[in-house]
Parts: sequence; C-alpha cells; structure tokens
Amino acid sequence: MRFKYLFYFHDNKLKYFKKKEIKTYQFSYDCLQYGKIINIEKFIKELKTFFKKEKIFNLISPTLDIIVPYNYYNTDQEILLMSLNSLGINKINFIFENTLYPNKNNVVILNVFETYLIKTIKNANEQKSLLYPFNLFKDKKELLTIIKNQNPKMTYLLFGPNKKIPEFVDILKTTSLTNVHYYNNYQTYLIDQYLKKITTGSRK
Repeated sequence: MRFKYLFYFHDNKLKYFKKKEIKTYQFSYDCLQYGKIINIEKFIKELKTFFKKEKIFNLISPTLDIIVPYNYYNTDQEILLMSLNSLGINKINFIFENTLYPNKNNVVILNVFETYLIKTIKNANEQKSLLYPFNLFKDKKELLTIIKNQNPKMTYLLFGPNKKIPEFVDILKTTSLTNVHYYNNYQTYLIDQYLKKITTGSRK
C-alpha cells in the first residue's frame, strides 16, 4: 500500500486503519461535530494525545489519507490541514466519500452516523447529497418517513458507522418500501471500499 494510515472523521469520533485493523477513537463533544472541527485548539490538543497513544508520529512523518463527506468545504479542509501541520503532519490526501459509493444508479444511499445521516440520490447524470441532523426530528421514524416520501419508488442502500442500521432498514420497510438493503460490513463499508481500491491499484 502507498499510504500508512487512513482516517475517517464522523460525529465526534475518528475511525482509522492501522496495521490491518480498523479502530475508533472518541474526541470530546465540544471538539468535533458532524466530523468537523469546532474547537481548533482543543482538537489539536486531543489529536496530539491520540498520536502519542497510538504511536502514529515517531521519527518519520506519516502519510494520511482522509475520507471526507460531500460538505467538507475548503475552509474545513484548511482547518484540518493547519491542525495536522502544527503537529508535523504534512503528507495528506483527501478522498471524498461519494467516490467510494456503490456503482449503482437510481438509488438513494443513506450513510447513517450516530447523530446524523447523509442522503445521496444517485442517478446516471447526477449525484445530490443532503445532511439530516437527528435532533431536528422527533424520532428516526419521522425522519425516515420524510426521506421515503421524497423518493418513494427508488431502491435504498444503507451503510455507516451507526450500529443500529438494521433498525433503520426495518423502519423503512414499514413505510411500504420494498427495495431496502444494507451491507454486511455496513459500519466499515467506506473504509473497506477504499482499501479495495488501493490494493487493486485504482486509487483515482
């Protein structure tokens, strides 16, 4: 492989690939939100602790590949770059998560996190994404019913770090959807997809 570590920030957590193992590290709630840095100083401090604990930064600066969502704007990237640069990490590659999505058309893809989900409508000619924070809805059923009513005849594919994704699938099925599926490796699907691209030599 051509990279040493793979990072994927979501909620207030970091999923990372190290030595053939996918692990999770939790930051403070007032440090990360929806996978984005909301307190730079605190993030750098906690990231430094994480690097020391996992022995990620020793004598040689590692290369980081970082999976980011569709709404990780230039400002978000600059803040993360600045934070990593301040700790001596300069070799950084950003990979937008929608480039790792299933190669299917006419589907609604739900990437489900612990505090929000990202809905992506994928057609032959375009791809549109929206973020839905859970705290804006009464419960999961209200949110999923709204999403289903927007696209009632499409196939739904689910994955994401949320361990309760099978429950989301069951709720969608009660709304009269019939084509609802989730992957067996749903919690690590995107990381697994990227590792597959790396090993097959199709990184771009």
